[in-house]
Amino acid sequence: MNRIGINLWNWSKSPFEDFEILIEKTAALGFDAVELPMGKLEGVNWHKIRQIADQNNLEITLCASLPAGSDISSFEEIQRKNAESYLFQCCEIGGILGAKVLSGPIYSGGGKRHLLDEDMKKREWDYAVAGLRKVALEAKKNGLNLGIEPINRYRTSVVNRAEQGLRMCADIGEENTGLLYDTYQANIEEKNVAQTLAQILKEEKLVHLHTCENHRGVPGSGHIDWQTIAQLLKESNYIGHCTMELFCAGGLDASWDAAEDRDREAENGLRFMRKLLG
Repeated sequence: MNRIGINLWNWSKSPFEDFEILIEKTAALGFDAVELPMGKLEGVNWHKIRQIADQNNLEITLCASLPAGSDISSFEEIQRKNAESYLFQCCEIGGILGAKVLSGPIYSGGGKRHLLDEDMKKREWDYAVAGLRKVALEAKKNGLNLGIEPINRYRTSVVNRAEQGLRMCADIGEENTGLLYDTYQANIEEKNVAQTLAQILKEEKLVHLHTCENHRGVPGSGHIDWQTIAQLLKESNYIGHCTMELFCAGGLDASWDAAEDRDREAENGLRFMRKLLG
C-alpha cells in the first residue's frame, strides 16, 4: 500500500524552524508520510524529529536542492566539493531520521541553464555522474534510495526529461539510484506524462513520486490523467510514497490560485489520493 505524504512547503516558505509543529499537523490531518526540505541542516534536533515522526507513525522522505555556491556538475572543483559535502550531510541526517529517500535536482546548482557544445556538455555530465556515484554509496550506508528529479527547462539545462534521468542512473550504476518523478515537472517536459511513467516503472527505477497538478495545485484540480497513473502504479506494484509537493502562496512554483487555507488544501489532496489509490 502506498503511503501518501505531503511536503512541509505546503504551509511555509521556510518550514525549518517549525518542523516539529508541522510534522504533528501532518499526522493530525491523516497523512502517512512527511517530506522535509533540506534547506537548513544546522541547528535542528534531528533525533527529536525522528522521535516525533515515529510517535505519529509517519515515514520520512527528504528533498534536497543544492544551495548557493555548490554544484556537483560545476566546472569549478570548489563547487563540486561543496555539493558533495552538503549531500553527504543530507545522507547522514537521513540515516538519523530513518528516511526512505533523498531526492531532488541534485545533479545541478539552482538556476543553471546554458547551452554547451558537446564536449563541454559531456564534461558537465561526467562531473555529475562521478559526484552522485559517491553520494549514492553514502546514501546506501544510511539506508536511503537516491532519487534524481528531472525538472523543467526554466530551472536547469542538465536533466529535464525522464529519459535523461534514466541515462544518468545507468551511468551512476548504483542499485539504490532511481528517479523522483514529479507530475508537475513532467507535464512541462514530457510528451505524455503517463506513458513516461510507464517506462520508468518498466525499468523499475521509480523510487519516489510527487503528485501535483499541471499548475502545481492539489491533485484533482487540473488536467493530469490520475486514473491512468493510479492504474500504472497498481499494475507495477509500486510501494513507494506518493507525496504532494504543494507550495503556500509566494513559495517556489506555487499555484496561481494557491488556497489561503493550507490545511483544507492538504485535506482535499489527501481525500483525492485516498480515493484514487483505493
